[in-house]
Amino acid sequence: MQLEQINKVAMIGAGTMGAGIGLCFALAGYDVALYDVSREPLEQAKHRIESSLSAFLEEDLLGSGQAEAAQKRIITTTSMVRAMDKTQFALEAVPEGMDLKRMVFKNLEDLCTPDTILATNTSGLSITRIQDSCSRPDRVCGMHWVNPPELVPLVEVIKGGHTSDATARLVYDLAGKVGKKPVMLNREVPGFGVNRLQFAIVREALNLVEQGVMSPEDVDRTMRYGPGFRWSWQGPLETADLGGLDVFHKIASYLFEDLSDAKKPPAFFSKIVEGGRLGIKTGRGFFDYDNMDRDEILNKRDRYFIKQWKTIQGLKDS
Repeated sequence: MQLEQINKVAMIGAGTMGAGIGLCFALAGYDVALYDVSREPLEQAKHRIESSLSAFLEEDLLGSGQAEAAQKRIITTTSMVRAMDKTQFALEAVPEGMDLKRMVFKNLEDLCTPDTILATNTSGLSITRIQDSCSRPDRVCGMHWVNPPELVPLVEVIKGGHTSDATARLVYDLAGKVGKKPVMLNREVPGFGVNRLQFAIVREALNLVEQGVMSPEDVDRTMRYGPGFRWSWQGPLETADLGGLDVFHKIASYLFEDLSDAKKPPAFFSKIVEGGRLGIKTGRGFFDYDNMDRDEILNKRDRYFIKQWKTIQGLKDS
C-alpha cells in the first residue's frame, strides 16, 4: 500500500476520539466511514463534528465550503461490512480492553483486502498483543491521537513487535498528510511516549499536593504559566539546551534523588476516585464544577487550543 492509494478510511468506534479523528481525515479530503454498534453514538458523533466545524468556522480556520465538503465525506454506519468496503486504511478507537480490541482486529482482517493497513488508537495497550490476533501482523500499527484529536497536533506512531518499517512509515506519513505532527516510537513501551511524560508530571503533582507543599490550584497555575507556557514552543530538552546543559545537569544531580518515585497512586487520590469525584463528568474532582456548564467548559478549552494552534503555526513549522 502506498500513501497515494489511500482514499477511504474506516473509523471503527464513534466516541470522542473516533468522531474527532474521522473529522480530521474528512477535512484532509478522505472519504470516511464512521462505524459503531448502534445509532446513538453515531448521532452523538455527528453532533460533535458539527460543533467542531462551527468552532473552526468562527475562528476562520476554514471556509463554509470546506466544512460542508468535509461533512459530505463522512458516512455513519452500524455495519462493519459497509465501513470496510473498499477501505485502504482502518483505525480502531473502541473502548480500552485487550480482548475487545483483539476481537475487533480479527473481524477487520476478515473484511479487508490483504494490503489494507490496520491501526489502533490505544493509549497504552500492547500493540504486539493486538497483532497476535491477526494473520498479517506486519500491516498492524499503533496510531495514538491525543484528545481532542481535531485540535491537538500530536500523533504517536508505535511499532509493535511485528510491524513492518513500511507500514510504520506509511502511517507516519498519513498523519502528516492530515495536518498532524507525528512522532515515531521505534518500539512499544508501556504508556508510549506522551503518557509516560504526562504521568511523570502527574505523579510529581500529586506528590506536591499530598505533602502539603502546594494546593491543586497552585500546581496547575505553576504548570500553566511556567513549564506549560514554554513547552508549547520548545520541548523540555530544547529548554535545557537554551538554559545550559551544565545548569540542568547540576540541578538534576541533586533534585532527581528527591523527586517522587511512587509505584502506585497516593492514598488521597484513590480516596477521591472511590468517593465518586471523577472530575467534570461527575461535577467534582480536584476542583468543583457543580455550578458550571460542562459544554461551556469544553468549548472554552477548545477555543483556547484553536488560538494556541494558530499561534504555533504562524511562528514555527517543525
